[in-house]
Order: sequence, then structure tokens, then C-alpha cells
Amino acid sequence: MNSRRRAAALAFTLLFVTATAFAQPLPATVTLEDVIRLLNERSPRTVADRASIDVTAADRITARTYPNPDISYGNVHLVTGLSTGAITQHQVVFDQPLLIFRQRQARLGAADLNVAAEQARVAQALSQRRLQVRQAFATLLSRQQQRSVIQDSLADLQRVQDVVRGRAEAGERSDYDVARIEIETERVRVEMMNAEADVDDAAGQMATLLGFPGWSPRATGTLDPSADVPTDVEALWATAQQRRPSLVAIRQQQAAARGGLFLAQRERLPVPAFSAGTQMTQSVTGTSTFLGFSMPLPFFDRGQGAIAKADAQIRAQDLALEAELAEAHADIERATTVLAKRRAALSELETRVVERVPTLRRMSEDAYREGGADILELLDAMRSVKDIQIAHVQQLESAKLAEEAVVSVAGLDAQ
Repeated sequence: MNSRRRAAALAFTLLFVTATAFAQPLPATVTLEDVIRLLNERSPRTVADRASIDVTAADRITARTYPNPDISYGNVHLVTGLSTGAITQHQVVFDQPLLIFRQRQARLGAADLNVAAEQARVAQALSQRRLQVRQAFATLLSRQQQRSVIQDSLADLQRVQDVVRGRAEAGERSDYDVARIEIETERVRVEMMNAEADVDDAAGQMATLLGFPGWSPRATGTLDPSADVPTDVEALWATAQQRRPSLVAIRQQQAAARGGLFLAQRERLPVPAFSAGTQMTQSVTGTSTFLGFSMPLPFFDRGQGAIAKADAQIRAQDLALEAELAEAHADIERATTVLAKRRAALSELETRVVERVPTLRRMSEDAYREGGADILELLDAMRSVKDIQIAHVQQLESAKLAEEAVVSVAGLDAQ
């Protein structure tokens, strides 16, 4: 009955938390810290994963519970022949198993280790989603900034279009120039529509990761490189060995496997039973009491199967830890190499290309006004300016995604 009540309470809590998450209004504008807090506190998937810890913790109740006593009744009645005593006998026997070899403590210890292992598994799953959310946030920022670049380019085209029309009306430019810049303006307007769709898609991806339908947030923040993310492999590896959630989870599973072996060794020990009862006779009225003690003899089943399974689980977890250590080290090397090259490419783009964009824009417009360039050269220059700015935003996004990967593989954001 208590287990049913706990299960019902757990289900009610899960439903209440989920309903509360949907009832509370979601912010229209979010920072990275906001989305991480929403992931930790209000995401239905996070709530569901953490509920599995309570499922595992329920084993503690079973572990700390003493075995139930047995009570039996027997009746003996003389049918034929001579009675050597009473004709009818009633016998009531009470048996209580005794966990004298500390099996109960071993069960509780194993249950505690299993809870710790489940908590580590949930933390690992949450860290993987946290990486996805952080990268989705960076992508949303990038799409918003790319949309702003296209919006600025469209405004520039509309401004130049007014100038070209005025000059065409004054006879200084041909109608071809007007038609050409109008077509380019409409093309960029379509590009702007696609940029809006990209922003909506990125916002929807983040809403999907967090489990909030109907939510389309606007991200605020920066894609600029962070000085807090190092690229030193050995320093990151030292941190990862202590904080990387996948390594923490496997070590907890190792501890749970060793706890399972200790429990199997305890469970192989016999569980004696203390007996007490009474015997009552009729015809020749009498009441007798007796005490007894019984113990199973481990001739055949000595728990060898459970012990072998526990040994195999320990070996499997040891091998899994070795594999995870090798993969984690390789993962850090990969992530740091990618981040260093992304940063180098960003620096090269900013110093050799982006810094010259304002000069390029000014020179192209001046040349067109002074008659030193035709409309096609002006439009080509404006298109180049837009493409360079978008390439800069995309490179910032690539570097930010690489940073988030390093943060995740080294466990820098482990909570």
C-alpha cells in the first residue's frame, strides 16, 4: 500500500511540475543563462529524467524492510486405530527469518549506490542536452545577426535606389540603372524573407529542445569569442577526469557494480529462521509449546550465479571506463584543435577582410556618384559587403559552436 501511495504521489508531482511549466509565461527575450535555467528547472524532459531517480530510490524501501514472518496451522485427527494420546491435535507455528549476516545493510548499501549511479546518468543526459541548447542559442543569435545584415543591406539598396531614380529623372542615368537596382532590391527582399524563416526555425529548434511548444524567443547576447574557454589539452584533460559527466557516470556505475558483488556475497549466506509455536490436544486436553531453529543448507545453490554476474558487471564497467577515458581524451584533442583553427580563421577574416568593408562601401558609392563606376559595379560592391558581413557572422557562430563543444567535452559546465 505504501509503494502504491508513493507511486501515486510521484505521478502527481510530475504532472504538477509539468503543468506548472506550461502555465507560467515564458520570456520573449532570453539570455544564455535564461535558457540554461529553463532547461534545468522547467523543461518537461528534465523533469521526466529526474523522476527516474525516485524510481530507483524506491528500492531503498525494499532494502531496509525486514522479511515477513510466517504463520502456519496444522490439524491432526485420528481416523482409525487406537489413540496413543489425544484424538485431535491443533498446531500453530510462527517462523521469523533472521538476517544475522548483515544482508539488510548490504541491500541498503547497494540501493544507495544504484541511486548515485542513476543520478550520475541523469546528469550525463542533462549535460548532453545542455550542449545542444547552448549551441542552439548560438545558432539563434547568428540567424538574428544575419537577418540584421540583410535588413541593413536592403535599407542601403532602397536609399541608393532613390538616388538612382532621381538621377534618371534628371537625365543623368538611364532607365536600365533604375530597373537593375529595383531587381536587386527585390532579390534582397526575398533573401530577407528567407532570413526571417531561418530565425523562426532556429527559435523553434531551441523551443523543441526545451519542450515548450508555441514559444519563439528572441536571443540576446554576443557571439564574440570567450576568454574563459582554454585550448590547453592537458589542463582540459585534468578537469575532464574529475568533472566530465560521462566519466562520473561510469565511475558511479563501477561503484554500484562493486556494491552488487558485495550484496551477492552476503546473499549467499544462509538465512536462519526462528520458530515458536503451540500444540493443543482435545479429548485428552493439553497444551504444549515448542521452540525451533532452522537453516538452509547451501549444498547446491551457493549464490554462484549472482556472484559471477556481479564479477562480470565489474569487468564490463572497468572496460567501459578505459574506453571512455580514451574517447574523452581524443574528444578533447579534436575539440581544441577545431576551436583553435576556428579562432584563427576568425582573426584572419576580421583583420584582412572585415576591417576593409567600410572603405569598400564608401569607395563604391563615391565612384558611382562621380561616374567612375556603372550600376553593375555598384551592386557588385554592395553584394560583396553583405556577403562579407554574413560570412563574419557565420565564422563567429562556428567559433562559438566550437567553444561550446570544448566546454562540454571537458565538463567545464558540469553542475
